[in-house]
Amino acid sequence: MELSRKTIKRIIFIIFICSVIFLLLQNLNIVFDFLKWCFQIISPFLLGICIAFILNVLMRFIEEKLCAPLNRRYGRVWNKLRRPLCVVLTYGIVIGLVCVLLFLIFPQLSRSFYTLLKNIPNYAKDLQLWAEDVLTSLQISPDVLHNFELDWKKITDVAEGWIQKLSPDVLGSMVQFTSALAGGIFNFVLGVAFSVYMLLKKETLCRQTKRLLFAFISKDKAEYLVSIARLSSAVFSRFVSGQLLEAFIIGFLCFLGMCAFSMPYALLISVIIGVTALVPIFGAFFGTALGAFILLMVHPMTAFWFVVFILILQQIESNVIYPRVQGKFVGLPGMWVLFAVTVGGGVFGVAGMLIGVPLASVLYCLLREAVAVRLQAKRRLKEENAVVEHKDAAPGASNETEETNTDDDNQANEENGEKE
Repeated sequence: MELSRKTIKRIIFIIFICSVIFLLLQNLNIVFDFLKWCFQIISPFLLGICIAFILNVLMRFIEEKLCAPLNRRYGRVWNKLRRPLCVVLTYGIVIGLVCVLLFLIFPQLSRSFYTLLKNIPNYAKDLQLWAEDVLTSLQISPDVLHNFELDWKKITDVAEGWIQKLSPDVLGSMVQFTSALAGGIFNFVLGVAFSVYMLLKKETLCRQTKRLLFAFISKDKAEYLVSIARLSSAVFSRFVSGQLLEAFIIGFLCFLGMCAFSMPYALLISVIIGVTALVPIFGAFFGTALGAFILLMVHPMTAFWFVVFILILQQIESNVIYPRVQGKFVGLPGMWVLFAVTVGGGVFGVAGMLIGVPLASVLYCLLREAVAVRLQAKRRLKEENAVVEHKDAAPGASNETEETNTDDDNQANEENGEKE
């Protein structure tokens, strides 16, 4: 059996692919290091894409709603200036909100920290009184606490020894932290710059991507990928809108609950809870910790009841409010929203929680369309089979009809002959 040149090329290609896969499996550490290096290089651009997608929701609202009168009144000059002005206004609004939030939080945190330092002696006295009450209840003389003395010289020597042992590690950790912080700031600035370019030239980038797809793959596949990209963009935009609405709802409920229980700093803490709720799980814990720290300086029991209240509110938000709000915005049933958040968080952590819902919504829409197409194809095939069966059963009836029509024609001809 002779092999054609085309078959030989396929065999060589298959052997080459198998060899590459074998080498990759034998050197997984090198492969992972290479992928990590590639991810570090493109991470600023991925961050810029995420920032652009999120801010595009606000910029689209500004362009289509706020600037609608100007869009109808002015012509070519306004069309050239509209996009840069809307981008500047979008970033100005976001930066302004962040600054206002920081100006609200940091002064209160500094005052709370100062109050903590000021009340440490009172806390020490309260702790001593509590310890004496416990000893009295246990029938132990409280004089044990007064006779209890600490060897401060020994404690100081032990602390100095620990500091000397840990100083090289601490120095190395500080160097690593400083380099990581500098790298993070650089990546963030680069990502913001890339997001600005994406928002300014989003139509041009979309058009270039479509030309690239249609140039290198078939028309049907390119159109299918373009439809998936449009669906993903629409779903992600609705997801961001739903996330903002959900954060507003939980912040508003927190404000109502704190006002109902007469807790201080209700507005400030509610704003903190609402803003940090934009990040699932991690943001909620961070917001709760900040609110509890602020209330701890006023009254420790108030901070305790605040934590209990927020935990209950988070359970209601996670199991009732979040699935309903996001399900309405992204077109995904509430059960699957909860499933997407759980699975995404378990597999990819915080990032999985953020992209789990829009990704599940896109897959849900694609699966629904595929099911509809297959059911329609099966229905069409069933109808065609029914037509074929009807045609197969029809010849006998058609012969009888033809014989009846022939008899009628003969009888009519005879009648016409008699009349003539």
